[in-house]
Amino acid sequence: MPGVPVPLSARPAVSLLPRLRLTGGCVLALFLFSHGCPAQEVYGALRPAATRMDTLRRLNIASISFEKSINTYHWNAFGFYQNYWGPLSVRLGERFVSTLIQTERKLITYEHTLDLSLQRRLTDGIAAGMKASFFSLSDNKNIGISDASSQALYGGISIQPESRINIDPFIGIRYDHQIDQRDHGPSYLVDFGARGLEYNGYRTFLTGEWQYDNLKPRILETRNTVLSVEKVFFEETRNMLRVGYNRNRRDFYFPADSSVERQYNTSHNIETRTDDALTVFDSLGYGLAKNLSMAFEGNIFTRSVGREDRLRTASSQQISPNTQINELRLEGALQMDYTPWNSLHGMARISYQEREEDHNVEGASQAALSNSNSAAGFEERKNNHSKRTSIATNISLGYSPSDTVWLSGSGSILRYDTPSALNDDDRDELWYILSLTSLHRLNQHFSLWLQGNVNLTHLVYLFSSRSADNSWNRVFRLAPRLLYMPSGDFTSVNTFEVLANYSVYDFEYPSSPIRSFAFRQFAFIDSTGLNLTQRLSIGWFSHIKLYEQGELRWDDFSERPSTYSEDRTYLGTVQYLLGRGLLFSAGIRYFSQRRYVFTGQERTLNGYLRSIGPVTSIVWNVSEHTEFSTKGWFENQTQTESQSRSFANMTMSLIVHM
Repeated sequence: MPGVPVPLSARPAVSLLPRLRLTGGCVLALFLFSHGCPAQEVYGALRPAATRMDTLRRLNIASISFEKSINTYHWNAFGFYQNYWGPLSVRLGERFVSTLIQTERKLITYEHTLDLSLQRRLTDGIAAGMKASFFSLSDNKNIGISDASSQALYGGISIQPESRINIDPFIGIRYDHQIDQRDHGPSYLVDFGARGLEYNGYRTFLTGEWQYDNLKPRILETRNTVLSVEKVFFEETRNMLRVGYNRNRRDFYFPADSSVERQYNTSHNIETRTDDALTVFDSLGYGLAKNLSMAFEGNIFTRSVGREDRLRTASSQQISPNTQINELRLEGALQMDYTPWNSLHGMARISYQEREEDHNVEGASQAALSNSNSAAGFEERKNNHSKRTSIATNISLGYSPSDTVWLSGSGSILRYDTPSALNDDDRDELWYILSLTSLHRLNQHFSLWLQGNVNLTHLVYLFSSRSADNSWNRVFRLAPRLLYMPSGDFTSVNTFEVLANYSVYDFEYPSSPIRSFAFRQFAFIDSTGLNLTQRLSIGWFSHIKLYEQGELRWDDFSERPSTYSEDRTYLGTVQYLLGRGLLFSAGIRYFSQRRYVFTGQERTLNGYLRSIGPVTSIVWNVSEHTEFSTKGWFENQTQTESQSRSFANMTMSLIVHM
């Protein structure tokens, strides 16, 4: 939440290693419980990035990382280099991502991308350039396109009549391999931009790119353009208009069905996917008074997504027809901000959104649209029209030097309609959200946060066939937090949380299998760090969570418990700083979960899970330009009716700034 002070252990590190000593336990705990790997891009347009002299001073970097988590291995390598020597410039970017899942059959995926750009300045404002791009993808899971590659070579010029304007036309050839098909053909690229142009007070920004690949029999196309115009009419009034247009077309090979194979004597068909989007956004800010401002926002967004097969027969048209999705969205908002003095700020906002989604099937008859078992009828069911109206407000008040309060609330109603008689998903949704946060500084060492949240949702289906699902969902949360920091060498943050979730159905009968339910949870989190010496520190993290679920009778506010669970996590670490650039950390982590079921009021153990093992990490600033880190943990896992298992996990990374 903006304006809410955060504890020392959560603030960004200014000097890496001293901060790591105090908060190493907290950081290591977060690392152990949340792992991620870079998302792999889907196979698409081969797009070499433009090279301009105004970007050649960006940081050069190379990195490689490895992660092992149970039976999954990830490798990620990245490199970027650019430099210039007089009229010559070079730019090189490379990325490699690979994943191995160790099962009975090894599942291997890798993706490799390489972009190279060379440029020579001929005269002021004109440069000749060459670009080369390589892309390869391999995946033995046999899901979708699992084998693809592409290579392209371009030549062209970069025209820069002044520092804020550029036009870069390039022409080249592209070779493309997809499944077992190989295509090639001419490829055209155009980049253009105008940044910060001013005329009569109007400040204009324009960026765009266009790419067209004629890989007979396939065509790939990309268009992106954004135009932004801003003007400050007088001191407190500002208007901004933004227009954006995007078009993407991709042709993919896929195995032809038997009817297409017989009629066209080919083993592959081509699927064309197009995506066209246009958005127009306008924002007007107006200062009504010194401490009062108002803003209007409006947005129109339209999008069309199409899918069609190049080769078609009568039978394939019935199974997989050509489809098109049209979306239209209208949005508007009015916001008021009031700041009578520095310690008080208030905001109120009302917004409206209307959205229509239309699914069309090429050549569908009225009879097919009315048949729920046909492909056309299936698409017809997806048509929908929705309206949402929202009101939101928040207030922040610092009523004393040591006390601050934040209060926010919002309400919205959604009306969702489906025109098809085959769809009974018409519904209304009502949302209420209220949040209260207070901060009280007891003294220079103690700070107390108190946060409470209420979230109410009412779902009402309009047709009787779905009315059994009408329900209220009520969530209440209270979470006090205490920060104790008697000195720069000791920090302790303790959080208590009580949460209750009640889901109540509007119509509930004794014979109905649907039952209202309640979920209650208590949690305690302790995160503590202590510097014993300038080199030696210890850290402690604990998380205890108790939660229960059961059937609920809302009218009587009584509950019959069905399940109960206890989760406990403990992590203790010792960090040692060896010199100014080397930090060692070692510790032990313990996790347990006990699950119970109820028979009447009697609670019986139903299952358990225990995990314990050492953790360690090394952070080494080898030099001013090189950083190395590795983290590892081992766990021995025991659970109900299973043999004990052991897992070794680790991550490692090396970063070099050139």
